Amino acid sequence: MYPELVEDALEEEERWLESDPVYTFGYYCGLQQEQFPPAHLLSTFQLERVCAAFSKMMFTWNLDTDIPDDVPLSKKYQLMVSTLDIKTEINNNSLTTFELCSYDPPSCPMGEYCTCKEFLQDDALENIDDYLHGE
Repeated sequence: MYPELVEDALEEEERWLESDPVYTFGYYCGLQQEQFPPAHLLSTFQLERVCAAFSKMMFTWNLDTDIPDDVPLSKKYQLMVSTLDIKTEINNNSLTTFELCSYDPPSCPMGEYCTCKEFLQDDALENIDDYLHGE
């Protein structure tokens, strides 16, 4: 019985890797960005509570975000809510992380908190493509 479970999991993982997502995270969880007020209308306490609840909700779908710790709470809230419009597949076998960084510091949604700019400061790397493609 156990080998069949492993085989089924491997087949599901292969299908997941080869397909383009059809639906957004919002489709799966039933939420839309419009249902969340702008960050400036919420108190710090409310932002903390919503971000914590949103993170827990994402975890129930095996999803996570890669947001640096130093990102201000209001920006974190905006980034987390933005995941509702990102197409994704729900994978029951592993955690999927939303990569919110565009790997282009000037246009990155992380703004001044973009962590990929560290790679661009390295003299050995002319641009982020060199880093990403191992050149």
